[in-house]
Amino acid sequence: MFLLSAGLVLFELGLTRLFGVVLFASYAHLALALALLGISVGAMLQQLWPDLVPEEGLERRLAWLSLLQGSTTVLAVLAAVTFPLTRQFDEAPTTYGERSSQLWELLDPWWFSALLPVLALPFAVVGLAFAGTFQRRKDDIGLVYGADLIGGGAGALAFIPLLYAIPAPDLAWMVLAVCGLSAVVLARENVLRGAGGAAVVVGLLGSALGSAGTTAFPVRYAAGYSEENVTYTKWTPLTRLAVHEDQRGIYMLLDNSSASEIITTEERREAKSHEAARSFVYHMHPPGSRIAILAASAGPEVAVAQALGHTGIDAIDIASEIGEVVARRWPDSDVNPYVVGDTHRVWSDGRAAILHAREPYQIIQMVHANLHSAAGLMANTWSPNLLETKEAFHTYFDKLSEHGTLSFSAHTQTRPFARAAAAALMERGVTEPERHIFYIGGANIFMLVKKRPFTPKECANIVGVLGTWRPPETVINNPCSPNAVQAKNLFQVGPVLTDDRPFFESPERFAESAGRMWSRIQGHQVPIRTIDALYLVLMLQTVFVVVSGSLLVLVPLLLRGSRGLGVSGAVWALAYVSCLGYGYLGVETVLVHELVLFVGHPVYAVTAVIFTMLVFSGLGSMLAGTFPESTLQGRLRQVLAAVVVLGIVQATAVPALLNAVALGLPMPVRVGLTGLCLAPLGTLMGMPFPLFLRVLRPQAATIVPWAWAFNGWTSVVASLATIWISRLVGFSAAFGVAIVAYAVAVALVGRIARVGE
Repeated sequence: MFLLSAGLVLFELGLTRLFGVVLFASYAHLALALALLGISVGAMLQQLWPDLVPEEGLERRLAWLSLLQGSTTVLAVLAAVTFPLTRQFDEAPTTYGERSSQLWELLDPWWFSALLPVLALPFAVVGLAFAGTFQRRKDDIGLVYGADLIGGGAGALAFIPLLYAIPAPDLAWMVLAVCGLSAVVLARENVLRGAGGAAVVVGLLGSALGSAGTTAFPVRYAAGYSEENVTYTKWTPLTRLAVHEDQRGIYMLLDNSSASEIITTEERREAKSHEAARSFVYHMHPPGSRIAILAASAGPEVAVAQALGHTGIDAIDIASEIGEVVARRWPDSDVNPYVVGDTHRVWSDGRAAILHAREPYQIIQMVHANLHSAAGLMANTWSPNLLETKEAFHTYFDKLSEHGTLSFSAHTQTRPFARAAAAALMERGVTEPERHIFYIGGANIFMLVKKRPFTPKECANIVGVLGTWRPPETVINNPCSPNAVQAKNLFQVGPVLTDDRPFFESPERFAESAGRMWSRIQGHQVPIRTIDALYLVLMLQTVFVVVSGSLLVLVPLLLRGSRGLGVSGAVWALAYVSCLGYGYLGVETVLVHELVLFVGHPVYAVTAVIFTMLVFSGLGSMLAGTFPESTLQGRLRQVLAAVVVLGIVQATAVPALLNAVALGLPMPVRVGLTGLCLAPLGTLMGMPFPLFLRVLRPQAATIVPWAWAFNGWTSVVASLATIWISRLVGFSAAFGVAIVAYAVAVALVGRIARVGE
């Protein structure tokens, strides 16, 4: 169980990386849906044909299933990198949002439909093995289920270091090796033991070749552009970096829908210096100013600042490998931003890096961070970086010098940032925030913000310089103008981005998007925006989860009916495990959001939360197996009530406490503290499922595969429902729904004890 679960989680996390390249980051949640639905399918197969995993010869059957899991994983990854899933372009995207509104138009529905069942195969095999083992080893459920959870935690922990060593597709070889080891451990006959040993050798050899640069899984069709002009690739835990060279220039691609130009010539640096959003703020402060550039990527803003005489720049990015690649591949360029000068590369989430800064900055700049393309929006849902919220601007103001300047640009999405900045200023006692914000439109849309009001001299200088720009820039709000008060509608009307809901949209905006999408589906030529494309992808995934789950889980149950189950009161048991499935995933997702700022890097936050929750849930499951039979029902109620109480404390009080007392500690220490704080909750959340199986009467054991299937399906529902609720209402509301699911489970405990009477 430990090895199968470790391999499953490695494949599941690897799929999220693959989808970011061969599909779009917007489809990353599909990996979770396929995993849990596949597990549910396997459970249903065991329910319908119990002899698939029999009591007699259980270990031998599990050994064969282990080999089948490993081989189908290799097959699935080969299909993912080979199938022509999307239309191809000879040129790479050169802007952060290019093609983001074309996601479904680029996708080939037939190849995509053919890929899904292939990807689901390994998960179905594991689901069959899990369901059969839980059914046949019910008396040891605490140990068996605990090994499953701890194995998943081990897979999550291994994911990041493995991706530093091998490309994401080559994780399939590691899964094959892990599954082969499982077969060797279980096998009692030479042929089966030999097959397992061969799988281990082939898996390790394939991984070694991938680490050396000889992969068996080269990407043939990246989403939206051709691989023909890609001259270099590097997989990291966060993204696939690809250097794309053509007649227009050299670009660093992050996955497939975000690009940053690599500046290697004086001509290109000069061209970037004429883009006001990138360069204007550097004209406002003399060389020697302390500068932080958020989302520095391949370094065009760094190059511009250097061209204007600035040095000692903090270039902050969560993908630090970008700077290393740029420095290593063009070491002789006189304008390489990561070679010349004394630029400091900071590997961190931008806001966390500012939060940990020991000295104030004169300039804090962010230009076109990939957050409002479809890829960026979905990535922000997975692990919100919280760069432009009201609370984030409080952080920037705290670390900005008295006369310093914030310069933010996100083209048409700059206005929500201005509202967040204005809200932060008002909370700091500013009555007229419009006097602190210079808002510029035209070819470049950006804003300049100060902690104090702009002076008339500063305003005159800015207007004068903007007048010389070609093409000329338009001043939307001049804080020194008598008409500045008219900007209140610009800065104070509309939703404000907050840490609880760091998204641009609102329920009203979703309704507008739904109307546009429906018109498009009906054949009307309605313009589609990036946010519409994101909503469409989320809606399609939701429909897929609901329809497929209904067909594979709910319909078979309804066809059998309560009599077909042979267990009275089974519906209450299935309702209980459904609450557990929803509650666990919902709580886990919100905890990632709550702790990402403290940890300082989204990838490490996700890993720390998943690893801690799974490992300590596994330990909790083992502990649940030691409780005396006579106390089980009372213990189950106590555990569920404790989850509700401790979950509320964990989500509301613990992140604030950690930020207050431990934010300045090194990242490894912060990751460790995160694990320590989550350990009690994780331990408790691992107990309700095995306790439920122990509370069940022996004559009700036949519903165990059904329970496992419903638990998996509702976990998928929870992952998508949490996205929808957090985007439209807020993370606190999404967490509240998850806690309510656990509260309902408490109310169902009494009925569980009577199932099968």
